Amino acid sequence: MGHDKKNRRNNGWSLWAAIGAIVLIILLIVWLTVADLWGDTDVAAWVAPGLMV
Repeated sequence: MGHDKKNRRNNGWSLWAAIGAIVLIILLIVWLTVADLWGDTDVAAWVAPGLMV
């Protein structure tokens, strides 16, 4: 029984880690998009040409 609880705990942590990673990726994409539209950062200038290939 203890083994089942350990697996359940790890699966819950993995779920939250995956959700957190997805949220961070979405925020990064939004930030790069806004920065590219406004022309505010060098990061957007460096990333955008790579996306246009």
